[in-house]
Amino acid sequence: MSSTLALIFNVIINVAILLVFLRFLMQLAAINFFNPVVQSTVKATKVVDILNRSLPVVAKGRVNLAAIILLIILYLLKVWGLSHLDIGINIFDVHYKNLAAGIDSLLLGTLMAVTDGVITFCRYLIFAAIIMSWVVMFTQNRGPYAEAIQDLAEPLFAPFRKIMPNMGMIDLSPLFAILALLIIDIVMANVSLSVMSGFR
Repeated sequence: MSSTLALIFNVIINVAILLVFLRFLMQLAAINFFNPVVQSTVKATKVVDILNRSLPVVAKGRVNLAAIILLIILYLLKVWGLSHLDIGINIFDVHYKNLAAGIDSLLLGTLMAVTDGVITFCRYLIFAAIIMSWVVMFTQNRGPYAEAIQDLAEPLFAPFRKIMPNMGMIDLSPLFAILALLIIDIVMANVSLSVMSGFR
């Protein structure tokens, strides 16, 4: 029963986090609002619009503070929930163990979860963008899903394209983006291990 409850909780909270994070990134990347993927995401995250009534949207309408706050709240719920579902911890998120013992550890666990979630999502997004670029190249058709994925991934590639020489058809920016994420992931893992050891 506990494992089933942990599974249901994990699936629901991860879907909610994914939708809110997509909403934030789509606005940040300024994806075409009339794209069906964007429209569906906006409809599924109406709660962000409710929070927007009292929170400003900054950076010329591209940074949605309501989505950021909601994302942090969802991650707080995830860390707190998984730390209280002992079986769920062992199945899904071992590094959440004992993190809800106090406020400090709960906030630390949330920060770790947010960082880990962002890195994981960006990694999947890069692979999806690579696959979609191949699909578009072979089919010569850029559908709404391919457009949304490639536009979302573009801010990850842009910094590397600025410093790399133009190689024509060969684009190595996804490779460098993956390597950068790998380095960040290793650094964050070492930091989290050293901080976690301090809580023991």
